[in-house]
Amino acid sequence: MPSSAFDYGCLASLVLVLLTGYVLMETNNTFQVLRVRSRMVVSVWLLACACFGEFHNFQPIHATLPCLALSYYLLFRTYQRPQAVTDVFHAFLLLSLGSLAYPPLLLFAPFYLWYLLVFMRSMSLRVFLAAVIGVLTPFWFWGGWLMIQDDFGPLLEWWSRMTEFESLSYALWVGKAFLMQHADYLLLLTLTVWVSVYYLINSFDDKIRTRMMLYIYIFQAVLVVLYSAFLADPSQVQLLLLLNLSPLVAHYFTLRQTWVSLIVFLLTLLAFAGLAFQSLLPEVFYKLC
Repeated sequence: MPSSAFDYGCLASLVLVLLTGYVLMETNNTFQVLRVRSRMVVSVWLLACACFGEFHNFQPIHATLPCLALSYYLLFRTYQRPQAVTDVFHAFLLLSLGSLAYPPLLLFAPFYLWYLLVFMRSMSLRVFLAAVIGVLTPFWFWGGWLMIQDDFGPLLEWWSRMTEFESLSYALWVGKAFLMQHADYLLLLTLTVWVSVYYLINSFDDKIRTRMMLYIYIFQAVLVVLYSAFLADPSQVQLLLLLNLSPLVAHYFTLRQTWVSLIVFLLTLLAFAGLAFQSLLPEVFYKLC
């Protein structure tokens, strides 16, 4: 919509966003993240993606979204299953495949091992080896192909992209220009803090398995925020933050029934509407400003 023209890149990003939404919906249906029958998780995801006009065009990070969402689904299936070798292998395989499009995604792998040990309580030697093999499998085939081509340049470029960090840039996140350019990210950051603190205070209303899954979403959201501190443009990881934030926001809006939650809900809708107006109709927005 921002470009007012049909583009195959936009179609590809739409398909990937819809596929990710389907995985989120099935994750909620299977593991009852919200305790009640609700489509709020996928609704939050689709609404936010629709309002962020700059992400309507295809970007490499779009290809990581279904991989990450499906890896969560498989990770949750391992809860208290010490021999969940198959699910662990495929969870790490998807994480590794997603990193081919966006290399920093592989940095989640060590934390996945932590989740298996602490939250899912399914760590064993076989599970650990399955995780290692899952991570290495895509690079085994890719490295073999590059060896046949006698050109390891793409692999070296991938490594440089994964290890490319900038100095801590939070000090630069000030001023009117930043607020105008990254208002969508600041909205997600505010929601992350609000709903995470809320859930940590009220987490014992859920079953233990549900708490463990939502703890993983919170932990992942915090990791994305910390990583964005080393990026001059934090919107690079905005979709990853939104993916982890959607179940938490949905949980808050669905199960929290207070005047404060109602006000936060209305303010959030107004904020998303403003962001949609800014990003989908930029010419009209800046003329009014």
